[in-house]
Amino acid sequence: MTDQTRPNPTDTAEAVEAVIAQLMGELGGSLGVLLTDLGLRAGIWPALRGTGPVSVADLAARTGVAAPLLREWLRSQAAAGYLSHHPGTTGPDQDRFALPEPVAIALLDAPGGAIVGACTEMLISMAEHHDALGDAIAGDGGLGWDERDFRHWHGADRLTRATLPAELIAAAVDAMEGIAPALDAGGTVLDVGCGFGFPTLTIAGHHPGARAIGIDYHARSVAEASSRAERAGLADRVSFQVAAATDPPGSGYALITYFDSLHDFGDPVAALRAARSVLAPGGAVLVCENAAADTVAENLNPAGRMFYAVSALVCTPNALSQRGPGADDPLGTFAGAARLTEIAREAGFGRMRRIETPGAMSLFLDLRV
Repeated sequence: MTDQTRPNPTDTAEAVEAVIAQLMGELGGSLGVLLTDLGLRAGIWPALRGTGPVSVADLAARTGVAAPLLREWLRSQAAAGYLSHHPGTTGPDQDRFALPEPVAIALLDAPGGAIVGACTEMLISMAEHHDALGDAIAGDGGLGWDERDFRHWHGADRLTRATLPAELIAAAVDAMEGIAPALDAGGTVLDVGCGFGFPTLTIAGHHPGARAIGIDYHARSVAEASSRAERAGLADRVSFQVAAATDPPGSGYALITYFDSLHDFGDPVAALRAARSVLAPGGAVLVCENAAADTVAENLNPAGRMFYAVSALVCTPNALSQRGPGADDPLGTFAGAARLTEIAREAGFGRMRRIETPGAMSLFLDLRV
């Protein structure tokens, strides 16, 4: 190595310090999510809205939160940039804090707060199963959905509700040529990987003439979905059952759906082939996945960072736990439309169309034979 190519010790030290600072930011962000959720639970965020700069003492009186704890909570949120900080003229005890309206909208009106709450519930469960995932990483990588707990499953359902509101699901189905009339005329929809059944029940509610069947390999999720169908008054035409994605019950479906589930399967190509074999003439498959770009480089951004992490911690371990001989590698949680179109073609679908859903966090593909 020449002097020209040898690293400068000063540059290296500065680079190391920058990485350590980044790691501190990572830890602060991870802990900050928990604080944000606690602020929602305690009503701190709504209490801050529209008040302008407020002191710790005034906010404590308004919320009932202990002032010393609230002081540290406010300082952390200000450090994160979610609150503005207004120094007191006589010392830090007189500092005031304000909630900018865009932050209030994101947390209290837009789905930001609901997403934080859902993900916090899942994070708590992930912490409980962290050692199990460590064992899986040292082994074959598999850790199934059935090996998690109710908190994880419930958090995942909350996340589905936050990112896939009923009106978006209904709009995507209605955008599929010929499908809404078929459902209204008594057609049946099969929801594969239904979880707690929110999308299944949403479609059935939007199309009163339709019947719906939700399937999942996870018996606890099927039981919960069945209970929800009863409570919604839809059990006369909506049912749930335990079944594999590669072996769906029945045939003649007007619509088969995969809401954020295809990437969780051990063999998504086989699942799509099975779906194609049980479609009614003129039927279609709706695939809903996270709205990734088609290249890794395009996804190296905050959204990609989160979804690649979710993939490594949850979805890919589940897919590996189900993968059989000869199956391709799991899709991953952030595959992109090009890759999804590729596996749809491999499964025998000849027409693939992306449904335009501006501003949505998900992408939708309409697959036809």
